Amino acid sequence: MAGSSRHRGVFLAAALMVVAAFSLVPGVASASGGGGCGGPVSDETGTRVQIESYCFTPTIVRVEPGDAVTFANMDAAPHTVLGANGAWGSYDVLKRGREATYTFAEAGVFPYVCTYHPGMVGTVVVGDGAGGAIGTTTAAGPVTPGTTSALQTAPVASTTRVRIDRGAWPAVALVAFALLLSVSGALVVERRRHRSVA
Repeated sequence: MAGSSRHRGVFLAAALMVVAAFSLVPGVASASGGGGCGGPVSDETGTRVQIESYCFTPTIVRVEPGDAVTFANMDAAPHTVLGANGAWGSYDVLKRGREATYTFAEAGVFPYVCTYHPGMVGTVVVGDGAGGAIGTTTAAGPVTPGTTSALQTAPVASTTRVRIDRGAWPAVALVAFALLLSVSGALVVERRRHRSVA
C-alpha cells in the first residue's frame, strides 16, 4: 500500500512539473500587424490597403482630402477596420474576399486597428496630416463609410512564403518530454527497489 501511494505521489509531482513548465513559459505572438508582422513599416501613397498575413499593407497610406480608401481582406481569417476610439470604421467582420471603403474628407492622421488581432494596426494620413477631427463623430465626417462588398477583382494567388514562428513551444515540449522520461525512470527504479525489498 505504501509503495502504491509513493507511486501516485511521484506521478502527481511529475504532472505538476509538466503543467508548471507550460504555464511559466511566456507566450509568443504568432501573428501581429503593422510593423510587427515580420517586416518594416510600409508607407505609400494610394487608396487601397491590402489585409494579408495579418498585416495592413501599406501600414501607412497617404491620401488627399476627399479620397476614398478601400480595405480588402485577402486573409482566410476575418478582420475589422476600426478607427481610434471607434470614431470611424466598424466592428463588423470583414471576411475573406470582401472589402470596405471609407472616404476621408479632412486632412489629419487617422489610426485604425483590427479588433480581433492585437498589434494589427495601420494609419491613414490625409493631406499634410495637420488638423483632422479624430474626436469628431458626426454623421457627416470627417470619415464616412462607403460600401462593403466583394472584392472587385479576384484575389491573386500569392507566391509569398510564410514563415511560421514556432516560438518557445518546441523547447517547452522537449523539457516536458525530458521531465516525463525522468519521472518514468524514477518510477521504474522505485518499483525495482520495492520488489527487491519485498
